[in-house]
Amino acid sequence: MEVHVRNVPQRTTSNGLSKFLKAPLSKLSIFDVHVAKSSGAVSANLTFLSIDDANKFLAHHGQVRVAAKPTRNKGAVNLRFLNQPIYCEKSIREANPYTIRVLKKEKQDRENRANEVPRLRNNAPAKNGRILPISLECLSFSCGIWDYASPDSKLIFVPLQNWDIGGVARFGQRAMVLRLSSGQRIDFRYSSTVDITNVASQLPCLIFSMADPPLFFEDIVNPVEELLAELNINNQSSPMESRTRKAGPERHRVPHLNAQHKPIAGNCLVYRVVLAPHSSSISDYRNIGKNIHLLREAHGIPVLVDHQIDVVEPKEPYETSFQKLCNTLSSVVDPIPFALQFQIQRLAQNNYLTPARVLELIPEIKRILSRSGLSICVNAVRTICNRIKFPGPNVEGTEFLLQTLIELLRESQEQLNRHGTSVDDVISEELSDNVAIIHRAKVTPSNVLLTGPEIETKNRILRKYPRNHDCFLRVTFCDEDGQPVRFSSKISNELIFHGRFKEVLENGIHIGDRQFAFLGFSHSSLRSQTCWFMAPFICNGELLWDRMVIRDLGDFSSITSPAKSAARIGQVFSDTPTAVKIDPTTVSMVPDVERNGHTFSDGVGTISSSVMEKIWDKLAKNSGVKPTLFQIRWSGAKGMLSLDSTLQGDVVRIRNSMEKFKGTNNTDLEICEAAWKPLPLYLNRQFIKILEDMGVQESFFLNLQKKEVERLRMITASSFNTSSFLKRQSIGLVIDLPWFITKLHALNINFRDDEFLRNVLEVASLIELRLLKHKTRIPVQKGKHLHGIMDEYGILEEGQIFCCFTEEGKTMFLKGENIIISRAPALHPGDVQLVNAVTVPAGSPLRALRNCVVFNQKGARDLPSQLSGGDLDGDRYYVIWDGDARPKVTYTPADYARQPPVDIRRPVERTDMTDFFIKFMETDQLGRIAVMHRILADQRSGGTSDPDCITLAAMHSTAVDFSKTGIPVDMSKLPQYTPCRPDFEAPGPWVEIESKEGLQFQDAPDQDADYQDDDDDFVKYRYYESEKVLGTLYRSIDERKIISEIQERAAAHTRENRSARDIILSVWGYVQRTCPFVEWMHHEEWARDIRGTYEDCVRNIMREYNEHPSQSLTELEVFVGNILGRTGAQSKRQRELSTTLKERFEWDTTYIVERITKDDGKYSGEALQRAMACLAVSLEVDGERGDRYRLLSFRYVAASLCLKEVDRFLETAAAY
Repeated sequence: MEVHVRNVPQRTTSNGLSKFLKAPLSKLSIFDVHVAKSSGAVSANLTFLSIDDANKFLAHHGQVRVAAKPTRNKGAVNLRFLNQPIYCEKSIREANPYTIRVLKKEKQDRENRANEVPRLRNNAPAKNGRILPISLECLSFSCGIWDYASPDSKLIFVPLQNWDIGGVARFGQRAMVLRLSSGQRIDFRYSSTVDITNVASQLPCLIFSMADPPLFFEDIVNPVEELLAELNINNQSSPMESRTRKAGPERHRVPHLNAQHKPIAGNCLVYRVVLAPHSSSISDYRNIGKNIHLLREAHGIPVLVDHQIDVVEPKEPYETSFQKLCNTLSSVVDPIPFALQFQIQRLAQNNYLTPARVLELIPEIKRILSRSGLSICVNAVRTICNRIKFPGPNVEGTEFLLQTLIELLRESQEQLNRHGTSVDDVISEELSDNVAIIHRAKVTPSNVLLTGPEIETKNRILRKYPRNHDCFLRVTFCDEDGQPVRFSSKISNELIFHGRFKEVLENGIHIGDRQFAFLGFSHSSLRSQTCWFMAPFICNGELLWDRMVIRDLGDFSSITSPAKSAARIGQVFSDTPTAVKIDPTTVSMVPDVERNGHTFSDGVGTISSSVMEKIWDKLAKNSGVKPTLFQIRWSGAKGMLSLDSTLQGDVVRIRNSMEKFKGTNNTDLEICEAAWKPLPLYLNRQFIKILEDMGVQESFFLNLQKKEVERLRMITASSFNTSSFLKRQSIGLVIDLPWFITKLHALNINFRDDEFLRNVLEVASLIELRLLKHKTRIPVQKGKHLHGIMDEYGILEEGQIFCCFTEEGKTMFLKGENIIISRAPALHPGDVQLVNAVTVPAGSPLRALRNCVVFNQKGARDLPSQLSGGDLDGDRYYVIWDGDARPKVTYTPADYARQPPVDIRRPVERTDMTDFFIKFMETDQLGRIAVMHRILADQRSGGTSDPDCITLAAMHSTAVDFSKTGIPVDMSKLPQYTPCRPDFEAPGPWVEIESKEGLQFQDAPDQDADYQDDDDDFVKYRYYESEKVLGTLYRSIDERKIISEIQERAAAHTRENRSARDIILSVWGYVQRTCPFVEWMHHEEWARDIRGTYEDCVRNIMREYNEHPSQSLTELEVFVGNILGRTGAQSKRQRELSTTLKERFEWDTTYIVERITKDDGKYSGEALQRAMACLAVSLEVDGERGDRYRLLSFRYVAASLCLKEVDRFLETAAAY
């Protein structure tokens, strides 16, 4: 039932009204009610789950209308909110059914929690979340750094800027929000807070140690309202409320608080907040000591440390010492190589050490450079970054002494000297044709963080200038936590995008003695908000600037659209790991197949067999299957080339639709990817919803999901299951981990006894479970995901496809009627169609193709364009032939008119492209539209065919094309919808990966449903149980229960097998018994260095591949090669990082394996002895080396290699 509330103060919010109503509702024992008030409105609505509760509330506080005049119910008491009466009456509208379902779900969840004891990751009862919020009055605050005073290395706070501005510090669920009387605001997010130091004194204070800069805001104030407020005219609200605007954003996000704060905002991350010892301005103020005690009890608050801290003024301004460092690095006297400049500047710029301390280290770094050379010196400096802790009350000051840091450098130097070459040197040398080592930078609202260098797949520019890779910089624009800058209707990010980010894009990035300027970006990097910068360099006697490099690639002068120009230039930044030299005379342009304004051959050409064989010779020999189609870049053309076995000699045919600009003469045919194998097909939420709307039975999806869940449940049931799972997930293949599990079984050593291996399996299985539950990523065995090309010979009829793929070495040809075909992203119901798959006679040129779906060239409209606007320039298509998926109806495909790109009617300049880059970051709404489409498709009876869903599908198409047209989607067309979400959109329980305990789920505290935190970046959504198939699938998986079953199965085995011992010790015992006379101890020191190198590689990956710039991944995530989504499935950014993380770990591990088993690329006769030494060293625990030996995975690398070499040794002995 709905109750209408009138005369509500205009400037209040739903949250404010909800807090006010909490007391009168609680007195009536009413808990299931939703409060809704629109911004600027003078009325609100209350939705009650129970009609009885609604009537009870109205009986006490309601009115009835008599002759259009409200009259109080007999015995009712008017409520007064912010000194004005509010009037409650039964609404003339019916309650929103989805709001009722939300209340019903929340009541059920509350009752379920009442029957459980909430637990944290350490299995302790959860603290009461209702302690928060807690407010404290503050008198002033300072921004500075931690330092250690001589001679006893006592911790001190060094303020670098002070503000004598009072305010209120409010501790909420996710952040402490400091609201200042000046209208400014600072958000200290707990996820970025290292610890909070409580200084109890006559002037008490809290000192926040931050891993990242806090977020800064300033109010947007209407000057007329401000004047009225000063004159106290029509100002009935509180002073804090008077700053809130009626419409539009309430405040600006700013990169710093003032001009003096600008040079230190990104680097000085310690904030001292002085509290008021006595206060009367906060109504619920008790006393500071009691509030601090409550903060210790509150759930989610960072660690509070009691410590007395002296405040010591700085010797010189921070920016002065940083400028001295920059001047030293760029000095032409005794110059430092750029690769080393980068790492030295990184020490200070990324806040590992103060600029003053880095300056003191430079003489020692130069000595290492002269003694050991550039490569070793660079890696020695880079290595110590992983060993430096955050300074603070829990860290000894001796760790930051100059002599301690020098010893760390020397230790790294000595270790690297013994190896001779670094991992990066070996990888870049062995893969020099395919990859480059590139420095990176992350531009945040407050800082520029330097990372890398890391391995980067080559593109045309990197291939063209192989000696100048250190003049190119890969730059990502992101928020302080590594995520894209978030959109909020209450916050204007204009000063971030058009102020801070624009400043960097226009002025460049200064590193050492180089100034890097914007160069360009690829289509894929635009969506990840990443671009390329370049510093000038001399090539062939000519000084090259960024625009000269672009002009040398082709003629872009005729393109007068910034978006289109950026897209065309972006082709040369596409990753192309392989390039094949071809004679330009073999390339010819051929016309497209066009009809009715549609291009059937859009983006696809052909090659002859002889050219294909040349490509094979250059590709990595990683598969027995030789691909017959390739995604390419050549000169100004892009798209697919497929084999045409009827062509004679060397022939490459490029279609007109493939040529995007007139490129310079280029002999390289660049290969983006090849169709080595068919990709497995996974359903997703949009695809499932459309199939449901087409009449596919719910049982089809549930059976597929059940089969996959059961497979995950049973991964530890046997060594065969475990080995198969590891192979399928490609975990540990470089060290033959699947074989290692099987070998342990043969030796009667059970892997379940090993905590690390159990944790590896738990993390890998939870990642898969979260994809199943939160992304509904369900594998379909009778389905494939294949590149699409056109039938060049006109064999296929309209409505037919030819589909071929390889499976276990055999070529399969699909045949059948009503085959489901689609393409992602599918939002329009017509994006899924039915076709007939046919075979062709033996000898047909189509039979020479592999791993593709071939579309016909007949009919009124090409099929790819009907499937979510697809084409043939590299798009992949879903093909499903499962007989249990039987659609009963199909829908007419969408046919969106192509929008002409924005035309500025003049040549495009660099600033036009940087402005478009900013515009894209600021207005990209693709994800928001997709989420709303899923919500409305669930709520509307017509599903995806509902008119509003059709509108959203069209908006999504516009948003997809935004990167090429420059036309942002018109968000004013966004349909109205109920702000409740189906449960399949809800996050999962928070999970942590503990170093010893493995996976630990963490219960969130019970909170009021209407409670909203002050942190506007975190919107509290409310969820109802979806009655559609996605809701059923979502609720069918209890990730916590399944992981618990896997853990319990392993624990039960351990309880039964009381003699279980460390399996690596068992392996070592077996090796010693089997090879008692093998001398290995002379390799012991060498093995310690190998272990150190491996663990340095792992730590580098842990730090470099976390999306959060200042935090690290866990060793388990690196070993598994996948990042765990902490509250659900991985984000898009985490998926992208996981791919490169896995490649990097495999490269690093391959290097380690080959150092142990090979000499100069050939198998070493000392492989067994080295492997034994590594296994022996892996069992050592050396406390004197700090955290160097706290990682665990080297034991399993060494054990697997050792068992392999023992088997080889036994085979050799048996042969004699």
